[in-house]
Amino acid sequence: MTLALAWIRYYAGWCDKLDGQVVSSYPLPGFDYILPEPYGVIAAIIPWNMPSVATSMKVVPALAAGNTVVLKPPEITPFVALRMAELAIEAGLPPGAFNVVPGGGAAGAALVRHPEVDKITFTGGGPTAKLVMAGAAEALKPLALELGGKSANLIFADANLDAAVPQSVMGCLGLSGQGCVNPTRMLVQESIYDEVADRVAAVVKAIRLGLPLDPATGMGPVINEAACTRILGVIERAKAEKAGQVVAGGARAGGELADGYFIEPTVFGRVDPASHLAREEVFGPVLAISTFKDEADALAKANNSVYGLGAYVHTRDFGRAHRLASQLEAGSVYINSGLPNMSPTAPFGGVKTSGFGREGGRAGIEEFIRPKSIFITAQA
Repeated sequence: MTLALAWIRYYAGWCDKLDGQVVSSYPLPGFDYILPEPYGVIAAIIPWNMPSVATSMKVVPALAAGNTVVLKPPEITPFVALRMAELAIEAGLPPGAFNVVPGGGAAGAALVRHPEVDKITFTGGGPTAKLVMAGAAEALKPLALELGGKSANLIFADANLDAAVPQSVMGCLGLSGQGCVNPTRMLVQESIYDEVADRVAAVVKAIRLGLPLDPATGMGPVINEAACTRILGVIERAKAEKAGQVVAGGARAGGELADGYFIEPTVFGRVDPASHLAREEVFGPVLAISTFKDEADALAKANNSVYGLGAYVHTRDFGRAHRLASQLEAGSVYINSGLPNMSPTAPFGGVKTSGFGREGGRAGIEEFIRPKSIFITAQA
């Protein structure tokens, strides 16, 4: 909730700061003033992996821009959004400004196609995004999409491995690997591969699987049995295809955790960049490690993906870091950090099949306004 509150506080500060512009109407005599106007009704659809943060990311900037919001939370985690709406009303938000409609795909489809919805913002998977786009296209509604990723994590030979490796592992395994911008595709310079693989294995093997409320737990379960079965299927496929060497994990947890949705944090080393494991989003606790020769090779391999949500660069050479940051095909680049920055102050979003539109910063609130130009002639 700490991060969700940060988004609320940040965008509360934007409520009185969306000013307009006055510009010359050249070559005509006069001027235009430009007003930022809200769209009206925003339909927001969020995923299950970060319900409190996702609710804040969608709802608060839309409200701050002057819109009303109808939010459809995921059917498997609806209660956070419902409670946040109750708290908003208790805090004084007018009834009808923030609305929650729980349900599954049918509820989402009805919301997207509703004639009184003026814009749609969606976070989720690519297949569902295509359905949302099709529904929006029927009425030519604008939309913003934040979708999946397979974020490359470049570790160069000059990197501070004492920081880069543990951060990268924890970044990959955060939310039990169920994060869209997690650094799940590690690319290591060939000369340090063995050292990095050994360090990664040591960090992963020290992670304690357990119940979420146990203070000693380092990683909890995945969301449900369907996700558990799907992720284990990806692991078994990678083994069968010899996509890489199993460095750690690779199975469902046993013992007292056998009846839960617990998967051992899994690492594959020397992964074939052309393999399914290296190219497709797993959305589970699975890390794929491949190698690169030099900066050009690293860039080519990092960009060889249909996704473009995030990218990570670990190096002491800041000239290299900035060169790569400008060339990596990603909406966000994290330098010497293995953890994604979800601060409300900076725009977040993807390129390529990771979506379009932004959340966070000025760009995040501008998603929910449209400029109106008003011309005044100088001729009386």
